[in-house]
Amino acid sequence: MTNKHYFKRGLIVVIGSFIMGIGIYLTMLSQLGNDPLTMFWIGVSKQLSLTVGQANLLVSGIMLFIVFFFQRKELSVGSLLNPVVIALTTDLLVKLPIEASNWPLRLAFFLVGIVLLSFGVAFYALADFGRGAYEAVTFTLIHQLKLSVRTVRIGCDLTFAIAGILLGAQLSIGPVLAILLMGTLIQFFIQRLVQPIQRYLT
Repeated sequence: MTNKHYFKRGLIVVIGSFIMGIGIYLTMLSQLGNDPLTMFWIGVSKQLSLTVGQANLLVSGIMLFIVFFFQRKELSVGSLLNPVVIALTTDLLVKLPIEASNWPLRLAFFLVGIVLLSFGVAFYALADFGRGAYEAVTFTLIHQLKLSVRTVRIGCDLTFAIAGILLGAQLSIGPVLAILLMGTLIQFFIQRLVQPIQRYLT
């Protein structure tokens, strides 16, 4: 792979991760709950007095460390760029003086956040520059346990959601909507982005 290809893939990872960070921020702003992994970050941040971005880096670091010993082929430069860009984005945006003052606005923030998060995941994944921490753990478990993607993903989502709630994250309809919507949205965006991104990378 040439330096030009490395730069292009890295740029896709950074843009996709930045969009993911905006989506995560909007779901947090909605106060309707978050996707399961963000719930876990919030729970960890409450228990350890960290920012959500710092909790993301801590959890991602532990995940990548585990994957390194079991399935290191899942990892590359993008595996490190992804959590760093998301952490910087969310920690910057939470400082903005924006509030969701009523229920319709909170719902709008949440739905837009889930769409942006799903778009960012699809955009980032198509760079093929290493899986993010959560995706790397998911595929490591699939390889080790010989289970389907769907089974492992649902199991991981439920585990992180329950752990997040136990650690102090808010229990609401958000995580349920995220689990129901994100898989479909990610697949939808991948199907529409794959050709233009492949053209860009060639």
